Amino acid sequence: MKLEDVLEDAFFVKPDDSLSHVVSMMAKEKRYEAFVSEGGFKGIITLDDIIKRRLTSPQNVKVSNFMKPINPFEVDSPVEDVINYMLVSEHRSLPIKKGGRIFAVTKPKLLNFIKDEVFEGKKAKDVMQFPYSADTNDTLSTVISVMKETGLDRIPILDEKGGFVGLVDSVSLANVLTDKGRSKRGERFGDKERLEEVGIERFLRKEILKVNPETELKRIVRDISKEGVCAVIVEGGEKFLGMITVRDLFKLIGKSLETVYIRISGLDMEDDFIKSKIDEMVDNTITKLLKSLEVNYVAIHVETHKSGGKRKKYSAQGRFVTDKGNFHASDHEWDPTKAMKLFLSKIEREVHKKVEMERGY
Repeated sequence: MKLEDVLEDAFFVKPDDSLSHVVSMMAKEKRYEAFVSEGGFKGIITLDDIIKRRLTSPQNVKVSNFMKPINPFEVDSPVEDVINYMLVSEHRSLPIKKGGRIFAVTKPKLLNFIKDEVFEGKKAKDVMQFPYSADTNDTLSTVISVMKETGLDRIPILDEKGGFVGLVDSVSLANVLTDKGRSKRGERFGDKERLEEVGIERFLRKEILKVNPETELKRIVRDISKEGVCAVIVEGGEKFLGMITVRDLFKLIGKSLETVYIRISGLDMEDDFIKSKIDEMVDNTITKLLKSLEVNYVAIHVETHKSGGKRKKYSAQGRFVTDKGNFHASDHEWDPTKAMKLFLSKIEREVHKKVEMERGY
């Protein structure tokens, strides 16, 4: 199987489009992201970013204000690099360039490239996580604030007995916000009701794939890829036990340092000495951080940029997912090890700041 075998038509918007119109269309089409294009590919916008800002007048905001620049991958790019960039960026889809056109590849479809033996003998209970959850008494304001502070893109809602009621994500929020908050012309977000007074139950997605703890992981992977979803709910005895995301499944193919899953991409063209040096740097940083928190996984992507001369510039960006939240950073230099050093130093500083804040220093 090749990358071109799983490509899908992309959802495009223009930089000057009204954000309220675009959000409405994305909610209708159940699109978490849209590619921005006008005279060429410009970047990407995500519903997660838009919803967490809680804009009151999106009709006055252009798409370009939320656009993030991103370089499309060539259709013959290593699949491993595409997967790792997906983890680094937390995007659900990425732009792929083929024959002068831009297509999309999604997280669920990339699961097709992971060999079956990776999931052999594993069950749902072996990889499921118990994520942050909310209950049916929480308000819309509370849930959005939690999503913003924790970086989560979905939150399960439970009843008083611990049963799963539904899932809140950016599409379900956008769908209601664009309906309820529009003016007569369909252009305003929810300023008719105070978010603190709006219950969360009306924002739920209830048609979610569900499995039990003993369900084989191979079956779950097939269902996720077939349905195009990014998560399944694990239930047992009418109680919510956990959730499995595509991100959790991707972790299984990473290098392991004790319990930390690590993926570094973009170094294929570098020599073994550079690769081993960078591996050592990353391992040392993780070892330091483990003294203060739990590191669940690390995804890092190194990109090479050609300058006007013969020199190459390197950028390193990545994400450390921990029990105290997600830490993201990026930096660049003329040498890949120096770029990595700067990137890792930023991560260490951010973690130190978070830990000290929690200690009250």
